[in-house]
Amino acid sequence: MSTPARLLALATTVLTMIVIAPAAAMADAPATWESEEGLDWLGYVVLLVGIPVGLIVVIWVLTALLSRKNYVPPAPGNEIHVAASAVDHH
Repeated sequence: MSTPARLLALATTVLTMIVIAPAAAMADAPATWESEEGLDWLGYVVLLVGIPVGLIVVIWVLTALLSRKNYVPPAPGNEIHVAASAVDHH
């Protein structure tokens, strides 16, 4: 059950975080830092496409290697195996 006070507290908290959270990102870099050039388009492609695709391939290969079924069942025979719990002891 939600009371009006809880809803007001939740709304106030959410609005406050929306306003305050990006404040640190708006700060300028110190003047003593050297300015770096950004990535070119190829760098962005590698960063946004190449790395995720590479991770997917690595995970897929590891999954395929680890999930191989190395078990070879024995050839079928004519003998009948009875479980020990199914045997009646009189």
